[in-house]
Amino acid sequence: DSFDHYTRFGDPDFSYGIAQARVTGRTVLRLSEADVLPFAFAAFAETVGGYVRELGRLADDLRAQAAEHNRQLEEKAFQLAADPRQALAPPPPRDAVPALDMGPLHKAVDRLGAAARSYDEALAAALAGAVPPPRLDEANGVLLRAERALTRAEGLPGRPWYRHHVYAPGFYTGYGVKTLPGVREALEQREWPRAAEQVRLAAGVLEAYAGEVERAAALLGP
Repeated sequence: DSFDHYTRFGDPDFSYGIAQARVTGRTVLRLSEADVLPFAFAAFAETVGGYVRELGRLADDLRAQAAEHNRQLEEKAFQLAADPRQALAPPPPRDAVPALDMGPLHKAVDRLGAAARSYDEALAAALAGAVPPPRLDEANGVLLRAERALTRAEGLPGRPWYRHHVYAPGFYTGYGVKTLPGVREALEQREWPRAAEQVRLAAGVLEAYAGEVERAAALLGP
């Protein structure tokens, strides 16, 4: 954005920029001074579980839409509704949406939720002073790197530079974020074998992430 656009529309009195600087500064101080990095995982596990349920509903909706579309084709609804003055061919039929096994994703989310609960218990013990400093340092190292488990070096299909498998800009949406993008975009593009593969890969990164949370819990626990 230009300076003119910023001062006229974005943040004319710079109050937003000042507030952002204060929040960022306090966050840095909070992280730098914490005995244990103040991370929590339960809300994330619940949120990702919601994303998985959304994918299931998306597959169901696509299946219902394909069935309705093909029913209208069989009943010649498109020809009956068309303008007789225009020679328009009806749309092609849509392929049926196969059943997609979301089980690996549900299993990974369940494991992450259990790991998050164990971590909360271990963190309470650590904050009570029951963990020696060397183990705190090791746990902080695990927490610091845990997010990287949600990435894969191979990246997403068609754009290997995006490596995060929970959040990424959409292929066609610019800045618009897609959640569990590998699976979601494969469904939207009706690429069923790729969708099944992306379910497996997304479940794998969630399992790896849960493993990091479990490691941190084990280090902080009694």
